[in-house]
Amino acid sequence: MYFYKNYSANMKKRIFKILRIALKVILIIVALVASYFITVIVINTRSNYTPPMNDTLKINEGKKSFLFADQNISIISWNIGYCGLGKEMDFFYEGGKHMRPGKDLYKSYINAVFNIVSAMDSVDLVLLQEVDFNARRTYRNHQDSTFMKALPSFSSVQAANYDVPYVPFPLFNPMAHVYSGMMSFSRFVPEWAQRVSYPGSYSWPMSVFFLDRCFIIMRFDLENGKDLYVINTHNSAYSDAGDIRLIELYFLRSYILDLYSRGHYVIAGGDWNQNPPGFDSTAIVSGDKVRMVGTSVTSDFLPSGWKWVYDPSLPTNRDVNTSYAKGQTTTTIIDYYLCSPNVIVNDIKTIDMGFTHSDHNPVYFNFSMMPDTLCCDSMKIYEGVKTKIAAEKKSGKKKQTAQ
Repeated sequence: MYFYKNYSANMKKRIFKILRIALKVILIIVALVASYFITVIVINTRSNYTPPMNDTLKINEGKKSFLFADQNISIISWNIGYCGLGKEMDFFYEGGKHMRPGKDLYKSYINAVFNIVSAMDSVDLVLLQEVDFNARRTYRNHQDSTFMKALPSFSSVQAANYDVPYVPFPLFNPMAHVYSGMMSFSRFVPEWAQRVSYPGSYSWPMSVFFLDRCFIIMRFDLENGKDLYVINTHNSAYSDAGDIRLIELYFLRSYILDLYSRGHYVIAGGDWNQNPPGFDSTAIVSGDKVRMVGTSVTSDFLPSGWKWVYDPSLPTNRDVNTSYAKGQTTTTIIDYYLCSPNVIVNDIKTIDMGFTHSDHNPVYFNFSMMPDTLCCDSMKIYEGVKTKIAAEKKSGKKKQTAQ
């Protein structure tokens, strides 16, 4: 009996000792992880990228070519997914496990995208999103220099929207340093180009890990006294950024309405990260599964005459929670164009690449600009809409005062 009691007491002591050691180990691990994240937050906060609202961009001038108001103009917009999100890949931010492809797979992606972009020299404008300028996830490859070599005769501008010293996720293979952004290429030399910051963002400390969204705008002078403005946009992603996307849309709306009110032509294209007005998932004929993304842009978001231009038959983006499998991976349309009433839509087509080299498909758009007489008519319509809206607001205020 004595032996049994003594044995039980010793066992309890051993168990308590093991528990104390385990608790100390857990506390040390928690302290180390907490210190790691606190250190990363402090470093990122001190080096936080805070671009100005408007920043004039350096234009890398290509071969001189003149743009005339009476010609057809072709444009391709493509989110290349930093040449790291081909069909074999998933992405940890959206439910996957990976941050970057293996080195050989990355080389196959970058070489394929280079060849595809090189073949785009037959169009007039190329808008690229998610181009890495210097990032661990793409093996420090300067993709901006790579794509300038792909289109050597084109003028180009670039703007950063993702400049973070250290992204600590995924924990055991972190993205680390990221310096990435957007590029706009043009057969014509623009008069000027700007990086325009979108308002709205995540609150601190999340803000020091995510993108500083913006759009690139290029201005081209025309012989008819008007200007053509081409906007390359990449709006906020993820389901928790719905309010931020709405703020970005309202900001862009005020910007482009002002340009159009002065008689200019406006084209905006890129990755909007939300469905276009009138999006119908049943119209997709590619055999892919389709889903809605957030809330589609409403059809009355802009005055009558503005056009949301997209190919309803093919998806432009696929989910990256898993690798791509035709008929199983869900897809949608989030890449498209917006143009002012004085722009004529000639052709729109999604180029189906089966998401082989990127999680997005390129979108081709061909347009022309209305002659001055038709522009004047469209401006009269626009001025009439503005007058009507102003009258309705005034009438509403009078009713409130009377009450």
